[in-house]
Amino acid sequence: MINDSFLDESREVPSTTPMERVVAWSVFRSREEARHLVEHVYLAPGQSLVGGHGQDSIAPYWWVGVQVPDVSHWGNVTAVHKHGRLGD
Repeated sequence: MINDSFLDESREVPSTTPMERVVAWSVFRSREEARHLVEHVYLAPGQSLVGGHGQDSIAPYWWVGVQVPDVSHWGNVTAVHKHGRLGD
């Protein structure tokens, strides 16, 4: 069973409130969509899933991201993947 309890934490997406060592995240308009992604993420050793939920001017959102132990090993940190910033 995958632990998705982090989706219940009130936490803005890293593009709004930066979160240390998060290199990839996706934003969804429903918890179910976010949960679906959680089931399909493959993590490398030392990586972990992070996320939470918040609200923008349109509606609530949930996000799922990958936190790495060392961003410098990720490569080009300006190429960090950000999909669906605030639902766009």
